[in-house]
Amino acid sequence: MPPRHPVTDVSQVLNATTLTQTPVTDTKAATGGSSGPAKGPSIKTLMLYDSGDSGISGFAPILARAYYPKAKLVGVGSVAELAAALSKYGRIDTLVINVHSAPGQLIIGGLNPTTETVRQALAKTGVTVQSKIVFEGCQVMRDPIDTCRMVASICGAKTQVTGFTYRSVFNTFEIDFTDFKDAEEIQSFYDDFTMDYMVPGLPSAKASVGKVITHGRRWFRDKYDETLPEDGNFLHIESLESLQSYKISTAEDAQQALADFSGPVVPGAKVTVTNVSAVANAEQVEAESATP
Repeated sequence: MPPRHPVTDVSQVLNATTLTQTPVTDTKAATGGSSGPAKGPSIKTLMLYDSGDSGISGFAPILARAYYPKAKLVGVGSVAELAAALSKYGRIDTLVINVHSAPGQLIIGGLNPTTETVRQALAKTGVTVQSKIVFEGCQVMRDPIDTCRMVASICGAKTQVTGFTYRSVFNTFEIDFTDFKDAEEIQSFYDDFTMDYMVPGLPSAKASVGKVITHGRRWFRDKYDETLPEDGNFLHIESLESLQSYKISTAEDAQQALADFSGPVVPGAKVTVTNVSAVANAEQVEAESATP
């Protein structure tokens, strides 16, 4: 007997017009310093997400399963809670910050604190992020200088900071396996199942038996719009894989990035800063170079 298909067995579940749509937009935040001595335990990957945003909190486990499968997820509702979560550790290998954002800014709990407020809060945590900090929200890297100032106080000498220039939009969908008792049958479905912009990391076939699985999709746009890709509003859309790779390693690179990302047509890019200290001090370096 050919395998059943939950897409057709449960039409309302994977109907594009009934997908739960949860956008990620953003607006404001911070600056840097130098990390203090490690005082707490170490952790490999920590994802902090906005617990007060139902869309982000619902999508965070899906995002983690897709790209950070061993991450510890902790919800935070303010800068104070974010700092408190970080203060529990002395060293973090990879820190993922999944909150609303704008160019060089964060929004947590619906508030956008000043640069100095965030800088001071992070500087007091005593944590060092040794490998990378990843911002999963919108447009934060359109201003890589302020973004690096925001986190410089917790970065190690070789820490990289990554984020996007485009708006990040996601939605969730469900697959109903409640009538499926055979993991091999589910695996057969998984082998043939594709959706545009679907993130990786579907639960295993064995873990899906007899359950309704929630998974997700994500895409990137230069302008904010909640319309699903298949609904055809013809706005420019990029996948994670199609975003440009943009590297910044010097103050001069950072100044050029500000120019590249401030025009009427902003490139869709995944931006990685490899020298956080140099970029955090980019404007200061420029001012000093102009002094006789």
